[in-house]
Amino acid sequence: MSKGAALPADSMLSYPFRLACLLLSLHLVGCGPSKESAESAVAEYELNLQKGQSSDDKVVPRPPELVRALGVGLNDQRAAIIFLQAAGKRPFGVFQRNLLSVQVGAQKGYKVTSFDASDDPDTQRKQFAEAAASKPAAIILDPTDDANLDTYISDAVQAGILVIGLDKRASGCTSTVHCDPQLIGRAAATICIDALKRKAAEEALTEPAGRIVQLRGTETSWWSGQIAQGFEQALRAQSWAVLVHDAPADWTAENVSKRLQEAYRIQKQFDVIFAHSDLMAAAASIATSSFGSRENTLIIGADGLPGRTSGLELLRNGEIDATIAHPPLVDLALKLILKIRSDSSFAPEPAYEIPPLAVTPKNHAKVSRQGSYTLPDL
Repeated sequence: MSKGAALPADSMLSYPFRLACLLLSLHLVGCGPSKESAESAVAEYELNLQKGQSSDDKVVPRPPELVRALGVGLNDQRAAIIFLQAAGKRPFGVFQRNLLSVQVGAQKGYKVTSFDASDDPDTQRKQFAEAAASKPAAIILDPTDDANLDTYISDAVQAGILVIGLDKRASGCTSTVHCDPQLIGRAAATICIDALKRKAAEEALTEPAGRIVQLRGTETSWWSGQIAQGFEQALRAQSWAVLVHDAPADWTAENVSKRLQEAYRIQKQFDVIFAHSDLMAAAASIATSSFGSRENTLIIGADGLPGRTSGLELLRNGEIDATIAHPPLVDLALKLILKIRSDSSFAPEPAYEIPPLAVTPKNHAKVSRQGSYTLPDL
């Protein structure tokens, strides 16, 4: 099973998709404070001003430099959208935040502010309470594990705030938009099984055989656990597909190297590595190269994001062999918010599900041109 070859130049992104990615990259690398960070500071200031006091019981001073930079003041009449992220520092969270910022920026009369709970449920509960108290037009919620936000969500919805959840666990929302993580695991297992069957046919074996390593996020992550459940259920249907090592790598490249060193000490060689993010898959590619086994190891990641060092680019360059594209969901959340606010007769569905898509060298060019998913008509 050889390492995937770099994809041809004609698989580069189409002009509209490249333009969107360029806007995102400019938003990320622009000099000085970003508009998003400035708006966050203004939003925090406005929230504290409504309370009448700062944390040390002093009147909060107005930040004129931020107001001037944004061209807005306390009389800003734009409808506020607040994005509460579970893990905004990971690549997928960064992409979501910047995609939403670009798309909201293209809408007249709207502004967006994002807050990152850094996987801490207590922090997210506090952020939700403060967000709801500021009476925004909408809250987009990516819940942390064990956040227990049902009461917060119910109170916000009753107060007339639109709450769009990005996870099927976010009950009581105006609507939820989600991707089933078990389907991500099953898609990765399908790639794995099909590849091992082809390998057996090429080698004229009577039955396929495969030793498989799985690299999760954190050990307690619900999301990663659901991916693993889908992956393992699909593998169990093939008695010859053996999961020989399954370990959390805490979403970091450094821990991927450590986990694979442990796996190599036990197994010496394996056929497939499935990592629960493309960042970890890229680290697995480097580690297997250092062990001299990259050419014989199929490496599958997850996220499938566009942009430099992200999944689609890693696949194009042959650094990984496949990725499972996970839709960012914030674009559908925004579409719902705009539709609900502009059409009084529109009643959203309780939930909208967008499936993941397996991306391999075979369909990479098409996905790069057209995207990995289609938003439903509302």
